[in-house]
Amino acid sequence: MPRRYLQGTLDFACAIYAVINALAHTRGLDLAGARRMFQETEISLAEVPDLWKSFLRNETDHYWLVRYMLERWCGSAPWKLNVRQPFSDCLLPGKGGMDLAGVTLFLPEAESAQGPASPDKAGKEAASVWRTLEEWFDDRSGNRPKRAALLRFHRFLFHECPPVVSHWTTVRGLTGDVLRLHDASSEANALFSLEKDVLLPENGSRGLIRIVPESVVLLEAGQENGK
Repeated sequence: MPRRYLQGTLDFACAIYAVINALAHTRGLDLAGARRMFQETEISLAEVPDLWKSFLRNETDHYWLVRYMLERWCGSAPWKLNVRQPFSDCLLPGKGGMDLAGVTLFLPEAESAQGPASPDKAGKEAASVWRTLEEWFDDRSGNRPKRAALLRFHRFLFHECPPVVSHWTTVRGLTGDVLRLHDASSEANALFSLEKDVLLPENGSRGLIRIVPESVVLLEAGQENGK
């Protein structure tokens, strides 16, 4: 099992850790490399005081940070990843470098945290996300490069209440009806897997976990020649 780098209890750096753990899974990112990536990313954020404050206080949804991490660290060797985004293009790395001074703190997601107002549409959304991840991790040939996925989920205690947690995580694979996470959390009640019946209840009610479609990023270990 690749190393899993753990987030501190007091910080809100799950987006940084999600990318680092994806690289640990797909690229074998070592401790020295992970430390360098974490430290240099935070140094860059600290150079933009208002952004740094928003990051420290969790006054943002961190979409911009995921894109920054992918653009800065995953575009070339030694940590190159091929990046796909099935439901949006908001996190695809751009060209020419990302201007942290001009980022938008919140991405206008298509739906509220609870998802589509209609339970039927909410179920179809969840089914579409599940099917996409299921196809991504299907490796019947057994010879493709290592894959991972990034996503943001909302966790609820009750079906209609605001989420108690909104969290970026890394998916390392799928076994049967269970998404296996390579998650940074060290808390006792953290989630390290997402079961299909929690996302897609059979009784027609909303799931207690909602994966935001726009947040889903599919990652595959890239080759140095860019393929």
